[in-house]
Amino acid sequence: MDDENVKTADTPGGRGLVLSIVATVIVVAATALYIWRITYKPAYGATQSAQGAVAVSTLANGQKAATVNLNILPAVGVGPNAPWLGYQTRTASPHPGTIFTLPAHALVTVIIHNFDGQTALRNTFFTLVQGTVGGTESVNGKPIKVMDPNLTSHTFTIADLGVSVPMAGVPSNAKPTDYETMKFTFRTGAPGHYRWQCIVPCGWGLYGNGGPMQEMGYMDGMITVA
Repeated sequence: MDDENVKTADTPGGRGLVLSIVATVIVVAATALYIWRITYKPAYGATQSAQGAVAVSTLANGQKAATVNLNILPAVGVGPNAPWLGYQTRTASPHPGTIFTLPAHALVTVIIHNFDGQTALRNTFFTLVQGTVGGTESVNGKPIKVMDPNLTSHTFTIADLGVSVPMAGVPSNAKPTDYETMKFTFRTGAPGHYRWQCIVPCGWGLYGNGGPMQEMGYMDGMITVA
C-alpha cells in the first residue's frame, strides 16, 4: 500500500475524519439528552422527598430512634405516572415514599401497609428476613423469619446495610381498602447515602424490571443517614 494514501490524524484528511466522528458523537449525545429531557417524568412531577413519613425521637437511654410509616399502592394515583405502583407516604397529601433522611447509628422502626397483591418471588433467598433486630419482622402482628414465596408482593431491601425484608401481599379476593401490615426494626450505620429498592420484578418490560422498578419515587429510593 502506498503510504502517501494513508490518512492519519496528522494529515488534513485524517484530522477532518476525526472531527467528523467527534461532531457525530456530540450530535447523537445531544439528541439523546434532548429526548430524555422532554420525555422524563419525575415522580409525581414534584419533590421526591418522603415528607411526613419519618418521625425522629430519642429514647430514655439516649439512643436515637426513628419511625417510618409508608404505604405500598398498586397505583400511586397522582402525577404523570399515576398508574404506576409505588411506596407512598401515609399523609393527607401523599408524596413519593422512597427518599428520606434518618439519624446515624439509630434504631429505625418501619411500618408498611401493603395494598398490592401477591407476586410469587422468583428468588426465594429474598423470602428470608435479613438485617433486622432479632432477625424477624411482624406480619399482621405475627413475627416471622421467612415468608412463603407465594405470599410475597415486594421487598424493602437496603443492600449496603444488609437489610432485606419481604412484604406480604393481599389475597386476590381482597377489597381495595384491605392491606397487610409489616413492621420491623433495623439499625442505621455511619453517615452516608444508601440506595434501597424492591427486589421483586414488579414493573414491566425488561423481565419486570422496567417502569417503577427503575424510577426513584416508586420502587426505588435513597436513604441519607446523617
